[in-house]
Amino acid sequence: MSAPVNRPTFLTVLCFLTFMSAVSGLWTQSERLWNPGITADKTRETFEAVRENLERQGNTAEAKTMDKMFEAVIEQTTAENIKTGAIIMLIFESLSLYAAYLMWNLQRRGFYLYLGGMAVAFAAPLLMIGGWMGVIAAMAGVFFSIFMAILYAFNLKHMH
Repeated sequence: MSAPVNRPTFLTVLCFLTFMSAVSGLWTQSERLWNPGITADKTRETFEAVRENLERQGNTAEAKTMDKMFEAVIEQTTAENIKTGAIIMLIFESLSLYAAYLMWNLQRRGFYLYLGGMAVAFAAPLLMIGGWMGVIAAMAGVFFSIFMAILYAFNLKHMH
């Protein structure tokens, strides 16, 4: 019989949050993968609405730059790019889920796998989608994960 795992409460909470986030992300990205055209249409509508709100606020040089960026993103919001982004994020969510499982079991390699998943979520959209859409997808993919990685790093001393 093996000894019971003595996992710190903070690490337990972090792993649980990652489990929930990864399962939710897998579900969301699966929907995006199966309906990329619908997702692309909704995303374009959202960016159009934000762009219109910015246009109403003023006509500064800053607004013109933002307008060009929004136009580029809207043009790149295609079913193919949505599908590519969904596949990238499915890989990331799968890696995150397995990494959290490893860290749950106090295995340090889970932390490094989590960092590897973040690298995929950041680099792949830049390389495979490119442009402003790739930048936005890359930033969105790792924004919350950076915070979680820092919190996991505080728990490395409990992992072997």
